[in-house]
Amino acid sequence: MSIDLYIGPLIARGGRFGYDTFSRTDGLRASFRYRRIEEARYDRRAVIAESRKSRHLRVHVCETVAEFERLLAAERGADKGSNPQSDKQ
Repeated sequence: MSIDLYIGPLIARGGRFGYDTFSRTDGLRASFRYRRIEEARYDRRAVIAESRKSRHLRVHVCETVAEFERLLAAERGADKGSNPQSDKQ
């Protein structure tokens, strides 16, 4: 069974740089925030390369925030549709 891992683009928050990731197993997670964009870029590339080595992950690298949010919305919608109990809450 493969797990979809979505890796968002680099973003600036509060003067620091990082990115977000999402998977059904871990949910939405923020990376460490770096002061320099080069450090964040290096970290993101390393996560992408390491994740692609796993046979259990399907890695989706997003280049824009809009693409990342669209894919997350679709993934969350699919998750709600697969669980009949979610409509009762």
